[in-house]
Amino acid sequence: MGATIAEKILARAGGVTRVTPGEIAWFTPDLTIAHDLNFPFYRKQMAEMGIDQIANPEKLVLTIDHLPYSDRPEAHDNHRRMREEARRFGIRMYDLGRNGISHNLPLDHGLVRPGTLVITSDTRSPALGCVGALGIALGAGFLVTMVTGRAWLRVPPTVRVNLTGRPQPGVYSRDIGEWVAAQLGPEAADYRVVEFAGPAFEHLGLDARHTLCNAMVDPGVKGAIVQPDAQTEGYVRERVHGECELVTSDADAGYEQVVSYDISGLTPLVSLPPDPENVRPVGEVAGRPIHQAFIGSCIGGKLEDLRAAARVLRGRKVADGVRLLVVPATHEIHAQAEREGLMRVFAEANAYVAVGACGPCYGSLAPLVGEQTCISTGTRNEPGRMGSRTATIYLASAATVAASAVMGAITDPREFLG
Repeated sequence: MGATIAEKILARAGGVTRVTPGEIAWFTPDLTIAHDLNFPFYRKQMAEMGIDQIANPEKLVLTIDHLPYSDRPEAHDNHRRMREEARRFGIRMYDLGRNGISHNLPLDHGLVRPGTLVITSDTRSPALGCVGALGIALGAGFLVTMVTGRAWLRVPPTVRVNLTGRPQPGVYSRDIGEWVAAQLGPEAADYRVVEFAGPAFEHLGLDARHTLCNAMVDPGVKGAIVQPDAQTEGYVRERVHGECELVTSDADAGYEQVVSYDISGLTPLVSLPPDPENVRPVGEVAGRPIHQAFIGSCIGGKLEDLRAAARVLRGRKVADGVRLLVVPATHEIHAQAEREGLMRVFAEANAYVAVGACGPCYGSLAPLVGEQTCISTGTRNEPGRMGSRTATIYLASAATVAASAVMGAITDPREFLG
């Protein structure tokens, strides 16, 4: 029997010819990533154990993305100490002014290659599978990797998801991702690798693939990967210098389950609180008034999202009494949006614009108060995610969020797309 992409990646990282789902072993990552919310915490734990050195600092990437706008003195102190440690150990660090969310920025800079194992400290790392890599989040276990340079993992089984069809106008990758996550559910997805393939990917670029892999976090995947193709190769070769091999699954690879979904019949969707998988057609909740709209985050702040939002907002204004925030996921995305004239569209629509941070998604910028209602492209919508625990959060595509901001209530974006 052949091997899946994830099994091939883990076998190479483990220095063996083959791995089997369920076995537990040590694996050496090609790249590790941490941010300002957890790296200082890990270093504090290491100091308490009398450990100073960081294993393989040349493989570590640090970002300031969760609290760059904070007014908390401890946050600024953490940033200062991160800079000091980056200089001391020779760690690659993306500081303020060159910043971006840790699940997007490494892709911009060609740090994540197809076929590589990336261990991170944050749950959304499966999104890095958009280029055919395996991104695994360890949370507190990331401390072990910082100390030893290796990760102690149980090899996950792989579920193959074949997508067919072509999305209708007004349907975006966010709609598709949340719908697929809901179809799979935790029983099929928990501690699995979801491997995407199928003819639908002729119509889904790298931004869309990032969104699909990112959305799989919610039902509990260990990783998510899109089978690499010519689009992957073109994207990577613009950013990566040197050799780059696309790792694909063998024709006779052993999958725990193979499912197929036709996306051609989907309509725009909205995720109702308190779970992103609680998806409904936008028509079921249309007309519900909102106070805030947010376009950004690792899953909703890419160029695909900004372009979709600008298409709706061009020549229109945000409704009175509604605050629209637009936060591109990285500095590079922001710069490209500037070149395309998207930022002018947002400014003329009376949106507030920031850059390169988790921002409202994490509740660290423009938090909700009281019983306010927000429609967001962020990652989560449980109580308290964006501030007040009594606030209500709906999740949707950037087009749906933009249309809702214009109308002052949840709105089907197809009304603005012709």
